[in-house]
Amino acid sequence: MTRVSLSEHRLLTLARAVMGLGQYAPVEDLLRERHTVAARMSPGALASLRDTLSRGTVLALARCGGARRRRHLTADSGESGPSRLWERHRAPALSFSALCFHTLRWLVEQPLVVPGHRPLDVDAPPTLADELFLFLCCRLVAGTACAPAIALQLQFQRSILCRLGFPDLFVAVPGTLDAEDFEPLLAGGGWLLEALQDELALRWRRLEEAKARLIEPKHLVDLVDLGTAQERVLDAFLDAVDGAGRRDLAGFVLDALRPLVDQPASRWVSSLSPRASLSVKAEARRAAGASLRALGRMARWDAEHRAVRFFDDGYEAAQLLLSAWGSFGEPGFRLASDRERELTTDLATPVETIPDTLPLPSAESAP
Repeated sequence: MTRVSLSEHRLLTLARAVMGLGQYAPVEDLLRERHTVAARMSPGALASLRDTLSRGTVLALARCGGARRRRHLTADSGESGPSRLWERHRAPALSFSALCFHTLRWLVEQPLVVPGHRPLDVDAPPTLADELFLFLCCRLVAGTACAPAIALQLQFQRSILCRLGFPDLFVAVPGTLDAEDFEPLLAGGGWLLEALQDELALRWRRLEEAKARLIEPKHLVDLVDLGTAQERVLDAFLDAVDGAGRRDLAGFVLDALRPLVDQPASRWVSSLSPRASLSVKAEARRAAGASLRALGRMARWDAEHRAVRFFDDGYEAAQLLLSAWGSFGEPGFRLASDRERELTTDLATPVETIPDTLPLPSAESAP
């Protein structure tokens, strides 16, 4: 049995939690308090960390969607039959850089709930494995008091996968996103995005469900910022997958919104404060429909797929997408359009009210 120091044990415990081999509760106090970690790990602890990362990566990819049998487009715009991730792709050569160790060390050393902690400063470009690791770190702390501290770190802000999965954490990040930013995630046949379809759908559904709980006027600013962040990342992402001929990788958006579009539009804004001004409410309602507007673009794609005839190029790919999106289909796209229109027009539509003083009847109207 490998003997490790207390600081190494803390770091390994956190690594297990990040990779889904442990729970958040045991490491919550670890993230809230200040600890010391040695600059170097012992050979035994380093071997344990490598084992945790390798086994955890396989488990995370399987749990996040890779184990589900799916049909996906291939690099040559063809199609694959229903298969699991490892049946569609050869095992990629993944490597974790120094960024991974320094991030774990920083998480252990810094009390994330205390303002003014030392920033995470690592001058190492992330590998694809690092991108997944940073994404899983965000997943671990999402919805906790530790999340804001992580969102302030440049390494997390630069992670395009973190921006895609957790736009709510990075609403304050300046600048724009372009389709080119997603090129690393589309490398190798887009296997990483294929593997994360279920997890991305879960994240985006929770974002939509959380909008109904933004009640106070100060929260409406958060709702507007969230809608802006969602629109920014989805616009660039849809540009990227469209340009790469991988529209199938946007399927998680449909999975996220499928159970919600059947509900009235008011559910997105059911708790808007009556103390907010009409203009603020209108802006908040429009922001609440950011994901629904993205579905408008996917609806146009769906119409294009339906127009492809059996003797046209791309017929097999079009049929695959029609089949994969069939549970949403034209009725779902129509509902999404209706909901988005309701959000943006309800407050703009004047409502006729009975005046306080009714006019006296004219002579012609007297009995």
